[in-house]
Amino acid sequence: MLTALIGLLISLAAAVVPTFFYALAFYLADRYEREPAWMGIVAFLWGAIPAVVTSLFGEIIIGIPFVGDPGSLTAAVVEAALVAPIIEEIAKGAALFAIYKFMRHEFDGVLDGLTYGALIGFGFAMTENFLYFIGAFNEGGFVDLTVLIFLRAVIFGLNHALYTGLFGIGLGMARHADSPAAARRWILFGFVAAVGSHALHNLGASIASVNGFGIVLSLGLAVGGAALVGVVVLLTWRQERLWLRDELQEEVGLLLSQAEYDSLIGGWRRSPLLDAGKNRTQADRLHQAVEIAFRKHRLRRLGPGREPKLVGQIAEMRGKILGS
Repeated sequence: MLTALIGLLISLAAAVVPTFFYALAFYLADRYEREPAWMGIVAFLWGAIPAVVTSLFGEIIIGIPFVGDPGSLTAAVVEAALVAPIIEEIAKGAALFAIYKFMRHEFDGVLDGLTYGALIGFGFAMTENFLYFIGAFNEGGFVDLTVLIFLRAVIFGLNHALYTGLFGIGLGMARHADSPAAARRWILFGFVAAVGSHALHNLGASIASVNGFGIVLSLGLAVGGAALVGVVVLLTWRQERLWLRDELQEEVGLLLSQAEYDSLIGGWRRSPLLDAGKNRTQADRLHQAVEIAFRKHRLRRLGPGREPKLVGQIAEMRGKILGS
């Protein structure tokens, strides 16, 4: 009884603790315009509960016709590399697409899409890992549990965040697309990339026991995915800094001081919003200024025809800053 309880607690801690720090790192990666905490929590919880439950039912019901010989390697490959990626990415991506569609004022671009997608993915991974850890402990005790924790929480700990994050990147690109057709292409590309990367990893994991190429494929995807995320974050930081430089230059002396403007477009050592955190009023004003800059850029790029609410939003936000 005591051994089972210890195994349960270790499984729970191994599923929750690493995921918490991974999710926090992604959330804090947004230097200039962090998403509302409550939306981040909702995204995470969607991945942790509804997406997992939906995926389990979907894989049981939809997967049956595709698995002709349960227990065989062929059945495992079909289930893992074909059925599971499609169903799971639909279940996770539904919430991400809803944020893109109905909370557009909080979805400014690529980094927002990556952040929300990663949070949903981390929620999903936390619950899925816990279920796998419990299963490993029941079958092989602490030895199997330790190996699986190392693989799923460390080596492949970013995988689900990467898959859904790719869909988020596609949605972020669609947010600034020049036409509705281009936006649809970016959305489709992001979803296909999410399903494709998920399927390739699962394929590698499924055949790893009979072919060494499987583990090479899965490890390569994990390393390449982490590198891709890092590159996307750095490029997005650079792009957003340029937006702030161009869109806020005319606001110096009106909405913010020269020193505040210089801090926003300065180097990468520390977020200027964190530096202003001790002064709540200044931090709020800088956050509003960043929001104005992003909206001005979007209005300049897409025009009032595509984004009719932006003109009023910018005027309202500017009035709040001036009034304060």
